[in-house]
Amino acid sequence: MNKPRRPIYRGLLLSATLTVVFWTTLSNAAQYKVLHFCDGDTISISYQGKEERVRFLRVDTPESNHPDKKQNIPMGKTAAEYTEKRLAGKSVDLEFEGERKDRHGRLLAYVFVDGKNYCLELVEKGLSPYYTKYGLSKKYDKEFREAERQARKLGLGIWGDRELTQKYLRLKSKWGQIKGD
Repeated sequence: MNKPRRPIYRGLLLSATLTVVFWTTLSNAAQYKVLHFCDGDTISISYQGKEERVRFLRVDTPESNHPDKKQNIPMGKTAAEYTEKRLAGKSVDLEFEGERKDRHGRLLAYVFVDGKNYCLELVEKGLSPYYTKYGLSKKYDKEFREAERQARKLGLGIWGDRELTQKYLRLKSKWGQIKGD
């Protein structure tokens, strides 16, 4: 009498599925060495064998390295120094959402360091607003909103400077945000 072979096929299918999941997870968990610091929201990394600039998603720190020197402000230097200190000698993970590159050829990604969303950290520290000019975060909207709310409440970073607060609130209203948000 012949026995059904279903358990063998199920075992092979399960094994193949687990192998694919393992290798997919491994390839998505790549670490990229930080090479240079451009400013508070842009770094250069070693990515797929070449140097690439990464523009952090959903943040916009004040300028510190703009060609028009009048654009550079002390809070921008503070944000740039914080990014350099926090990411120096580190490798980061990237998480993409939407377009992979901007019009300047920079990668657009959430940057993770030590397992933490660094873009969110910049908002938590008051070094950037939740930057929604190009849309809301699909995955982290709630966290970004709460981080900005807390930073504003505590008067951290840009939210502790009356002039910068007014500037960012004015910009946020242009980005389609409600002022009390």
